[in-house]
Amino acid sequence: MEESSSETMETWDLPNWSDFPNAIARIRAEFGSHTVDPGDEYEHVVSNRILFRSQSDNEWALKTTLERTTVERISISHYLERADFVVNEIESSTGKNWQLPSWPEIRKEIADSQDSMRAHLPCYDYLVYLRHHGFPSPLLDWSSSPYVAAYFAMQQSYDAEHSSVFAYIESPEGGKSLCGSEPMITLRGPHVTTHTRHFAQKASYTTATRWDKEKKQHYFCSHHSVKTPPVDLQDVFIKITIPRSDRILALRELEDYNINHYTLFQTEDALVRALGLRAFDLEVK
Repeated sequence: MEESSSETMETWDLPNWSDFPNAIARIRAEFGSHTVDPGDEYEHVVSNRILFRSQSDNEWALKTTLERTTVERISISHYLERADFVVNEIESSTGKNWQLPSWPEIRKEIADSQDSMRAHLPCYDYLVYLRHHGFPSPLLDWSSSPYVAAYFAMQQSYDAEHSSVFAYIESPEGGKSLCGSEPMITLRGPHVTTHTRHFAQKASYTTATRWDKEKKQHYFCSHHSVKTPPVDLQDVFIKITIPRSDRILALRELEDYNINHYTLFQTEDALVRALGLRAFDLEVK
């Protein structure tokens, strides 16, 4: 995988947790919509999709679980081959049939559908399932809820001074330009058939790829290697840092909104973890 470039995104350092709602309101006011002029018709306002992602330590970069697992340079085709390799055992163990095409069919679909401007990723439902169950994934997960992201930023007791919540706006003005020789981010939406936690977490995903014109393939790369235009026209990232000294205050407030490990993961393990956090950290002594 490619190394991340130096940090160039805008950073907002909050003095305390109580300023977080104001920061989100500011992002939504600035990037929440754009105006479309249809010509002779009246112009109208269209909402933008704003996504959020967290890190327990604000020093951490945006990395997929695939990046954390290997430094190998992996193409979309190579990754799908590995994902297809494990599907039979998953189906045998879980009883779920993913009905994937054969590997030759998958490989042909990728070759026929991708080009320098399009990073085609087939079997998306299955890849989201793998991501949620711990298989190394090129999908970077985001939430449409800043408060879900804030929970993941603050939920673990961690030795860092600040956590961070990233905001991502793909197309602030409604359009996007691409250059086939440069790394690109592709936003992949929420409409998949997969684990219920995907919907509880209001999840969407992005992938970052670079086109290899000699091999005619997209290879996964770092989100930080994508160049941001000099003006906020596309792929805008904003990093909000929050003092971890406000962790308990934040988690208590999020618990009031019914945002906890159980509501976001909906498993027995998550229930017990949420109750443990409540019993030892959140209950007023």
